Amino acid sequence: MPQTVITKCSAGTEYYNGLPSCLPMSDFTWGFTVGAFALGGLAGSYVTTYSNVKFGRRHNIMISCGWTILGGILSAAAINIGMYSVGRAFVGIGAGMCGSSVAIYVSEISTKKSRGALGSLFELFLNLGLLLTQVAGRYMAYPPVWRVLWAIPTIIAAIQLAVLFFFTVECPRRLTADGQVDKARVVLQRLRQGADIDTEFQALLDARQREVDSGSKKMNIFDIILCKDRSITWNTIIVMVVQASNQIGGIGPMSVYSVNFLAKIFGGNLELGTNISIANATANIIATFIAVIFMHKVGRKGFMVISTFGMTIASIFLVIGSAADPGSQRLAPLSITAAILFTFTYSMGCGVIPWLIAPELLPLSALPPGSALGCISNWLFNFVINTVWPYQDANLGNYSFTVFAAINFLVFLFVLFCMPETTGKDLDQKTENKLKLTDEELHGTAGSSNGSDGSFNGDRKVNNVHHIEDAH
Repeated sequence: MPQTVITKCSAGTEYYNGLPSCLPMSDFTWGFTVGAFALGGLAGSYVTTYSNVKFGRRHNIMISCGWTILGGILSAAAINIGMYSVGRAFVGIGAGMCGSSVAIYVSEISTKKSRGALGSLFELFLNLGLLLTQVAGRYMAYPPVWRVLWAIPTIIAAIQLAVLFFFTVECPRRLTADGQVDKARVVLQRLRQGADIDTEFQALLDARQREVDSGSKKMNIFDIILCKDRSITWNTIIVMVVQASNQIGGIGPMSVYSVNFLAKIFGGNLELGTNISIANATANIIATFIAVIFMHKVGRKGFMVISTFGMTIASIFLVIGSAADPGSQRLAPLSITAAILFTFTYSMGCGVIPWLIAPELLPLSALPPGSALGCISNWLFNFVINTVWPYQDANLGNYSFTVFAAINFLVFLFVLFCMPETTGKDLDQKTENKLKLTDEELHGTAGSSNGSDGSFNGDRKVNNVHHIEDAH
């Protein structure tokens, strides 16, 4: 959003159809309106602990569209800072609910081979949205047209809601856990479009039966925090760190505040700052395409290592380029390269992997709270980083990104030594077993485990499969 146009009122405050041309506020107040979005996202993520169980993944995403539409209308029609902030918070609630649910939904409807590529599309469309915002912001950054920028995502959310309602289905994995076996088979066949689903469907049923036989209980957030199952708690910590990497490394300042920050580096040249921001958004899309194509070969951990190390180097270069010769444009090429390298490497790993990792590390009984904790970590750091950044930038100036260089290096070390590789892993395969995956397993079609000796058939399928997420 064009911060200067919305907040500075350089041409004075005029009214168009009863709406003010701008909303005067300080940079720090603007930071809190940005933070309101993140707080809404945190609340939305927490709610998914329960709404994903009660409503299912598909309906939860549809509910999130409603929040986005409502928040977009409030922000577009805002007459004061409070209304604008509430609108941003509502959009954040929708984003939080959507972010937690989409990752699970995509993982549970995908085959093992396609799961990484389809999961990467989440980040790809985020980056397309960012590019659309940057381009639209360049040509719509004047009153009162900036309000139309809020109408665009509102309209897109309405279209998404209609598409979800008419063209999508609930996850087969969720339906089998809910005991709706016949419906799950119909849905899986629809997703696989004429393919033989007998083996995959039996694997889904076998996995649910093993959970019933093992006495799997629904876990809540406090069970995970209190280490009721140490393996699940540790895997949740990994999910939370990987989700935190989506925000904590500095992508917020590089996107939300990018135009003003980059313009300051280049002597107040807003046009150059805007052009670099658009270049960054384009680099995001290219990097995400690379992740989509090579995800199954490089792996989740491989891309995370590349991403965090690349962001560390880019942060260092950005500091050198902006601080080594302040007031001069001599090192401007280094700063531009560093900014593009930062967003490019971010989009290959830290932008993509957080939306894949939770369903691959957590069992179904712990997936809603574990995924919610991961998204809470994401939104919490989103709020902290974007709220603190104006103070950080004001006090550290050209050295601001030294903080992110250190953070990204620490995350790099964590990923290198603590994060397991989950590429090609069955959603119902226990991570701690560290099984060596055969070529058949890596390229198979099952979205769940490939069966077990304790499989069940006939009427026993319907009678014995209970709602695992709600089991007590």
